[in-house]
Amino acid sequence: MYRASCVVAVVILLFSFSCTEKSIKEAVLKKEFTYSCEQKSQLEELFNKYDENRRFHGVLLVGQKDSVFFSQAAGIANHYTNDSITLSSSFQLASVSKQFTAVAILKLYQEGKLKLTDSVQRYFPDFPYYGITIHMLLVHRSGLPNYHYFMNYIPTSYDTLLTNTDLVNELINRQPSIYCKPDRKYSYSNTGYALLASIVEKVSGKLFADYLKEEIFQPLGMHNSFAYRADRTTLYPPRVTGYIRYWREAEDNYLDGVLGDKGVYSSAYDLFLWDQSLYKGTIVHTDTLALAFQPMGRPLKARINYGYGWRIMYWGNDSVKVNFHYGWWHGFKSLLMQIPQDTTTVVVLKNCTKGQMIKAVAILKILYPQQDTIAGTDFPESDE
Repeated sequence: MYRASCVVAVVILLFSFSCTEKSIKEAVLKKEFTYSCEQKSQLEELFNKYDENRRFHGVLLVGQKDSVFFSQAAGIANHYTNDSITLSSSFQLASVSKQFTAVAILKLYQEGKLKLTDSVQRYFPDFPYYGITIHMLLVHRSGLPNYHYFMNYIPTSYDTLLTNTDLVNELINRQPSIYCKPDRKYSYSNTGYALLASIVEKVSGKLFADYLKEEIFQPLGMHNSFAYRADRTTLYPPRVTGYIRYWREAEDNYLDGVLGDKGVYSSAYDLFLWDQSLYKGTIVHTDTLALAFQPMGRPLKARINYGYGWRIMYWGNDSVKVNFHYGWWHGFKSLLMQIPQDTTTVVVLKNCTKGQMIKAVAILKILYPQQDTIAGTDFPESDE
């Protein structure tokens, strides 16, 4: 298949429009993509394959150079109301939320308000685990235990939400056993990223949800993005419902009050705005953000590594760098890929465990077919 450039008029939405969707539709741009019309047709065929017999409920978006190259949505956002999923539908991102936490930390670092070498005790003097720095939390080398497990015995009902403050207090008061000594090895830690969100609150003087809103979402025009605390009083924008086992709604539980490792809701188009902004240094300078894409979590020889909030790997023979993250929580599955060499953004969002997730490897084979025959083109299809 040849790989020629083609000028594509990008019409973004095919659905009935909200106010935000109308603005998306009006932002029709002509850009010269590095992808061909044939590749666009292949992406459409791929999406239709997954959506055969209405099995896929979600969104696929591929963009580049500030313009959407391909986008398609299908399925039901809410089974009760029968609302359709659109490019503006807000999905729970689960662990894809971690990159927002990482950028919040880097922004405060850039402003001179914290150091990556700071110990946790600088912000929480009674924290009982010594030798853990902000850097270690970011690259999953703290050794802290997963709060999803050690907080499940707290005497509370599932209607009582735990908070980041509860998590910090639990670590201080109960001191659950660590998985390993700090910086001994890579150990994926939701606890570490929840603790980072608490540090953002300490340094900024704002609730983490408010910090993201004021410092990231609003400046970028991400109108369908917010950090969801699952409290019973806050009014949130309309969001997609997560489903497990054939339309059984995945209800909120007591862990949904903790942010930093999860909890961000966003739409496909908002994520496109977010990822494209990173190339331009809108929120943090590009030299500061470059720290996030250094392989630091695992040994350098590892095929898949971790930076600050992103996983890092190469597609093919070390020729196409891919920064990415998966997420899954309450029936939602998400994938956000960034390919720096040509400023490509790939978003896949899904709200139901029924049906398959569109595979990253299938997308990469279309976008970079010359790498398909090279050894090492396998790609992880799930999060830790």
